[in-house]
This record gives sequence, C-alpha cells and structure tokens, in this order.
Amino acid sequence: MRKFCLLITIAFLSSCAVFQPKHFTQTSLNEELLTLERESISFKKILKRNKGKKIFVQIFATYCPYSQKSFKDVLSFQKKNSELVYVFLSVDHSYHDWKRGLESIPVKGQHYYIPKKGKGALGKFLKLKTIPRFLIIDEEGKISVYKSSKVSDKLQNKVQ
Repeated sequence: MRKFCLLITIAFLSSCAVFQPKHFTQTSLNEELLTLERESISFKKILKRNKGKKIFVQIFATYCPYSQKSFKDVLSFQKKNSELVYVFLSVDHSYHDWKRGLESIPVKGQHYYIPKKGKGALGKFLKLKTIPRFLIIDEEGKISVYKSSKVSDKLQNKVQ
C-alpha cells in the first residue's frame, strides 16, 4: 500500500509540469491589435518588425494599480537594458480609456491595445488572468520568459 501511494504521488507531481511554451501559436500571432493611431496590426507583424532583437513585453491596464506600480520598476529596467525593444500591450476597458491613460504612463516603447483582452487567441495562449504580466522574447522570436508578474532577476538574467 505504501508503494502504491508513493507511485500515485510521483505520478501526480510529474503531471504538474509548468506550461512554458517557446513559440507562439499561429492563432495567437494572428490576433489583431490596435496602434496608437487606431490602425489594426497583427501580433505577428509586431514581432516581425522587431526581428533580430530581444523584446521585453508588458501586458497591463492603465487603470490597474499593480500595473501603475510596476512602471517604476520597468523604467529602472529600461535604463539598465536600453538595447531591448519595449512593447506594451494594454487590456484597458476601451481604446479611449487606454489612450487617455497613456498620458500618465512614464515608460517609453511601442504601445498597442488588445481589443479582445484575455478572451482572444493571444490572451488564451498566454493564459492571461492577471496583470501586469511580463514576457521576454529572444532574437529568434522564441519565448524565453513566458510568465512573470513582476520585473525581477529572472527577467534580468534572461536578457544578458
């Protein structure tokens, strides 16, 4: 009986592997976002524009207090890692809320709005439940950090 319980425990623990994809799905890449000028652009095209560069991605909302607090850390990270491309994806309630909220955001980079928020293909792929969320995408377009809820040493180590 003891061996049986041990086997069940091992099987359970091994099935709890963390989902850490290295590539975006085609459907997540095809999700349409909006630019500051309200033009439609696919996530794939955003990545293609930045091909060959490491990309720091933050998913946030301008109304979210946790997102607002994170910008101080992002600014510090930007100063230490100016060679990175910074892409900010907003899940604000509306395009107009996002545009209005950007006035108080101190970080610089490429800003886009996700109209479908966490319910679209990109949000589902990322299992987007909470914000802020940070990702690192390497020069080849592979995801090197899939899920981080704060700017941390984990992110810093992946960009060096």
